[in-house]
Amino acid sequence: MKKVQIPILEVSNITKKTKKAQLEGVSITVPSGDSLAILCKNDDICDVMFDVLSGAIKPEKGKVFFKGDNVTGTKNNFGTVARKISVSKRKTVIDAACAPIIKRGLARSMTTVLVKKELPSMGLEEYGDKPFSALPDNIAARGEVFAAYMCSHELIVINEPFADLSGEDRKAEIARLCELKNSGKLSLLVFTNDIDTAIELGDTIMAADDGLKSNGMIAVCNNKKKAKERLLELYL
Repeated sequence: MKKVQIPILEVSNITKKTKKAQLEGVSITVPSGDSLAILCKNDDICDVMFDVLSGAIKPEKGKVFFKGDNVTGTKNNFGTVARKISVSKRKTVIDAACAPIIKRGLARSMTTVLVKKELPSMGLEEYGDKPFSALPDNIAARGEVFAAYMCSHELIVINEPFADLSGEDRKAEIARLCELKNSGKLSLLVFTNDIDTAIELGDTIMAADDGLKSNGMIAVCNNKKKAKERLLELYL
């Protein structure tokens, strides 16, 4: 009998009301080793869903499972990247990357060694000891992704990737994130309102309504042009 693979992330029937928006029975599944982009124009509801996933707020109903474990309302289970840089401006790139690992009980000295070893993988070897406030916007955004990657090499949840960047800087950082995703078994869950970003980062794309419910699912399958044409029909 073939073993059933547990999804890397399963969001089951989440209900949460805030001043910004309201989730009503939202369910999302990200298969292990897959990347799902959720295309939605409602930034507020994506922010609330992101806050539930990151553990910043608890849902009124529903559960979040990571690799089959119930992690509802808890933090640092996997990497998260908010729409705006969330790490303290006083922290260095190394500090930000070490923080979630240290909270799991690993000694600071050992954590620092691990983090420094990984810095070159994202072109950050020159910036590890610099505070985020001293970094160019594109490097600060990359440092935030790096901190999420060090939290979990298995899953990163990212809300509107590189929202503060534009033009070539944005394209370059999205390409770098694609390389990171494709270099191993890293899964992504991406919330975005940009079709091109969804196509670049998602193996599968869910066109969502304003309540974060699916209007249709598209598999990119290396045919980005066809995927975009179908998404334009579903999303616009």
